[in-house]
Amino acid sequence: MLNDTQLMKAASSLRQRSESRQEERKIVQTFVDVGILAQLFNQNHQIVYGRRGTGKTHVLQVLANLFRENRNNTVVYIDGRTLGSTSQFSDSSVTLTHRCTSLFRDLLNEVYNAVLDHIINEPCDKADVALSNLDELGRVATEPFRTATEEVVTGKEKGQTQQQTTFDASIGPPKAFQLGAHLGGLEISETERTVTYRVATEDKVIFPAVHSSLKKTLENAKTTLIILFDEWSSLPQDIQPYLAEFLKRGFAPNPYVVLKMASLEYRSKFRLQSEAKIIGFEIGSDISTTLDLDDYYVFDRNPEKITAVFAEILFRHITSELPEQYLSSTYGIESPENLISQLFTSSSTFRELTRASEGVARDFINIFTAAYFDSHRRGRKNIEIKSIFEAARQWFEKDKAQNLDDNLRTVLARIVDKVIGKRHARAFLIPRELEKHPVVQSLFDSRVLHLLQRGYADKDNPGRRYNIYTLDYGTYVDLINTSKQPLFEVSVPISGSASEQGRLEMMGTDDDTASTLVPLDDKRSIRRIVLTEAELKI
Repeated sequence: MLNDTQLMKAASSLRQRSESRQEERKIVQTFVDVGILAQLFNQNHQIVYGRRGTGKTHVLQVLANLFRENRNNTVVYIDGRTLGSTSQFSDSSVTLTHRCTSLFRDLLNEVYNAVLDHIINEPCDKADVALSNLDELGRVATEPFRTATEEVVTGKEKGQTQQQTTFDASIGPPKAFQLGAHLGGLEISETERTVTYRVATEDKVIFPAVHSSLKKTLENAKTTLIILFDEWSSLPQDIQPYLAEFLKRGFAPNPYVVLKMASLEYRSKFRLQSEAKIIGFEIGSDISTTLDLDDYYVFDRNPEKITAVFAEILFRHITSELPEQYLSSTYGIESPENLISQLFTSSSTFRELTRASEGVARDFINIFTAAYFDSHRRGRKNIEIKSIFEAARQWFEKDKAQNLDDNLRTVLARIVDKVIGKRHARAFLIPRELEKHPVVQSLFDSRVLHLLQRGYADKDNPGRRYNIYTLDYGTYVDLINTSKQPLFEVSVPISGSASEQGRLEMMGTDDDTASTLVPLDDKRSIRRIVLTEAELKI
C-alpha cells in the first residue's frame, strides 16, 4: 500500500496549517469536532486558547463557515499577523497611541469592506440608509480629530465726543415769552479687535462616533457582524492590552457584534491594571475564556477516545487529497479503522503515532508523513513502529529543539536528567504557583513540555496543589540507543512472559514491545518527582 503513487502524493500533500488550504470544502471536510463547535457557535464574546498546531485556526475557519450559512451574518476573519499597514506597529520608537490607532484602523478597514460587501450582495429595504451610515463610519474612523483654539492677536479701542447746542423759544399766556438754550454732548466710541484661530490635529479615534455609526449601519443593513480574530499572540505584548481596550470600546457594547478570538494563553496580555484604572478586557465580564484546545487531546486522560479521534483526522485528511472514492474502490477502505488496519503494521503502531503527537494535530501530521516515507524508503509494506520512533525523534530535533535558545536547552537537559535519567519516567509535578514561571511557559509553548492535569492534590502533601507535566515523546526517543539511554524495568511479551532489566535497542524491537520503550506514567510513579524553582533557574 505504501507504494501506491496516489497515496504517496496524498501523504506528501497533507497541509500543516489550515490557512494553506485554498478550498473551503477541504477545511470543513477535514475537521473533526470533539465538542468544541457547540461551545463557540453562539452570540457571546469568547477567547479560545491553544498552543501552536492544536487547531485554533481550523476551528475559527469552520466556525466562519457555520456563521456564513446564515445570510444575515457578516463574517470577518482577521489574522493578527497581517495587521499593520506599515512596520510601525512593532517599532517601539513610535508612540503606543500611534501604533494602536493604526492597528485599530486597519481592523476597521477590514470591517468596513466586509459590511460593504454584505450591503451590496444582500440588499434590504434600508440599504441606502445603511450605506450612508457606513460612509459616516469610514469618515470617523479615518479622519484625524481637529480642535480649534481661539487666539487674540491684536486689539485696540478709539473714541470721540461730539457737542451739540440747541435753542428754543415759546410764547405762553399774554405778554409771556420764554427763551431757553441747552448745551449737550454725544460720545461715540469704536473698538477694533483682530482674532485668529489655531487648529490642532490629533490622530485618535472617537469611540462614541465609531460605536454609533457602526450600530446604525448594522441595524439598517439588518446584519450581525461576526469578528473572528486569529493569532492575537503574534502582536507585541505592549500593544495587546491597548488594542483590547479599543476592541472593547468599539465593538463589545454593540448588540450587533460578536467577537471570537484565538490565542496562546501564555503569550496573551488582554489587560493592564493599575490602581487608577483597567485597560483592556476584564476576563469573564467583557469576554470569556471558553476553552483550551490542549485539554481536549490529552492522550493519558482517555487513550481510546484520543486514538479514535486522530484516526478520524488522518482518514479525513488522506481522503481529502485523493480522488473521490479512491480508497473504497481501490482498497475497500470505508472507515478510519479500515485505513489504520491496512496502512499500519498493527493498531499499537498507530497508537504510538497518536502518543508521539502529544495531542497536537500539526505534530501528528508531520510525524505521520515522515514515518510513511521512512517505511517506504526501507521497502516495507506498512508503516512500522521503528519509523514512528525515528519520525518522532527527527521532528523533535528539527522543529521543537531548534526553537529553544541556549538557556532553555540547559534547563530542558536538567529536567530530562532528573525525570528520565534518574527516575526513568516522563511525567513530573510542578507546584501550582510555578505554572506561570517564564521557563515553564516557554517550554510549554515550544511543545517540549505538555500539561496533563491542573490542580493535582498529593495525599502526602495535603493543602498543596500541583500541575502534572510530561516531557515530549521525542525527548525520550531521542535518548534511545545513546550513552544516556535510560535504564528501566519492563515486561516484554515475546514468545511468553519474561522480565529484563537494562537497555532496549530501538532497532531490535517489534510492535509488541512498543509501549515499553516510551513508558506510560501513572500518578503513583511521579509523586516523588517534583521540580523546584531552583531547577528552573536559567
